[in-house]
Amino acid sequence: MPVFLVRSISGQLGIVAARNKLDAVERLDEFTNFEGCPIRELPELMLLLDTDDQGEFTLEHVGEEMDEVIRQFAYPLVEKAFVDVLNQQETGHRDPSDRNERTPAQKELIRKAVEAERERVRRKRIAEPLTERGREIKRQLDLPTSLVRKQERRMARAILKRKEVPKDPRKRH
Repeated sequence: MPVFLVRSISGQLGIVAARNKLDAVERLDEFTNFEGCPIRELPELMLLLDTDDQGEFTLEHVGEEMDEVIRQFAYPLVEKAFVDVLNQQETGHRDPSDRNERTPAQKELIRKAVEAERERVRRKRIAEPLTERGREIKRQLDLPTSLVRKQERRMARAILKRKEVPKDPRKRH
């Protein structure tokens, strides 16, 4: 099953195995509504998790290819800032991976990139539910339209099954 990466407008990332992009958004709705947010399939999923002293999971490492894809797709401005800082550190013969080796100016460059990323992503315009009641439910529960439309279709089928519909369309009126 493919694994999808979705970037929310607030900067959160959702990673989920799903049949397709629509299914990914619906499955991630358990956490937040990613509808209309940038989404792409990941070429690989490689994570190393550990547990802390309280038994909570901690992310220890992200696979190299996955890390690169995430940075380029979800946070390109931060990635550019890291590359700039890395280039500055290499010319100054500092350890590029040591955060304590960064100058205040480099830290500020990264901070501004993170801030800019929070403003960069906007939701795409998305279709609305088919009914007024569906639109109201979507607003109240912040559900993806696809989930609301599935429920609208189920309800419509149930209503049509209860009503006897003549076989000849001329006899409906």
